[in-house]
Amino acid sequence: MMNCLRVSCTNARRELTSPMFDLSEPAVDLASTEGGVLTSSIDVSKTFCPRPRIPFIATKVFLSAWVIAMMALSIEQTQFESFWLAYLTHWGWTVTVAYFLSSLGTACYFSKCELADGAGRTSGVLIKLTWGLLAIALPGEVVICLLFWFLEFDGTVRYVSLMLHGIGIVLIVIDGILINRIPLRIKQFFLFEAFSALYLVWNVAFSFSGLGNPYKESGAQDDDAIYSSMRWKTNTSSAVTVAVLVLLVANPILFLLCRAMSRLLPMRLIATETKSGEIELGFSQNVGEPEQV
Repeated sequence: MMNCLRVSCTNARRELTSPMFDLSEPAVDLASTEGGVLTSSIDVSKTFCPRPRIPFIATKVFLSAWVIAMMALSIEQTQFESFWLAYLTHWGWTVTVAYFLSSLGTACYFSKCELADGAGRTSGVLIKLTWGLLAIALPGEVVICLLFWFLEFDGTVRYVSLMLHGIGIVLIVIDGILINRIPLRIKQFFLFEAFSALYLVWNVAFSFSGLGNPYKESGAQDDDAIYSSMRWKTNTSSAVTVAVLVLLVANPILFLLCRAMSRLLPMRLIATETKSGEIELGFSQNVGEPEQV
């Protein structure tokens, strides 16, 4: 137990002092070689475009089509389409759609373009985009799901609401954790927190903007606030309490839980041999799972 905690703390410190999209991993269970030591890093190609490629890419196409269809259906069923993007739920789903499209695009790119020697140990723009979107989408959907069921649920279960407040989490886990095996980094929490803070700024700004909530004008709601639990004008203390609890308590805890979940399955790693006074040699091998064609 203590050893596990010590390792976790060591990994956390390493991630905090490393780049946000660092590919290196602790050399666990890797033996030293004569005159050198084996270290490991994420195999970019086999993580973001896993083998066998055709079945996995087909699954990504299906999942991407599903989340896009849910977005279209949600907009179609909204009474005021111009107000659709006012809600945190729909901000989160937009990021989710962006993640699936980025994940699919990255997989297709790597399936066609073989990496040059050594390129598998660097994270390019496509990798960072997909990785960053996952770091926002997964914990974001978890937070949105909890907020909806505990604060906004009106007692009626609808298909679209269920998709946007629960099933979406499962789809992200299937793609990002089960298929890709992408580990979240602690520093990526700041991407998620920035996303949350940005929505909070929008929520407050709208409340005092005087633009008006179309649902209030139609009689479906009795306040200009986007959410009844965040009435900045009429119940400021309650709104501030919810905002602080989400940003400073729920977000860090849920992100760390998502990070832990992302590391449950063995990652697809590549081992590199480093000798004294030299930098990574050409030697490499897969670590964590057998080779697949």
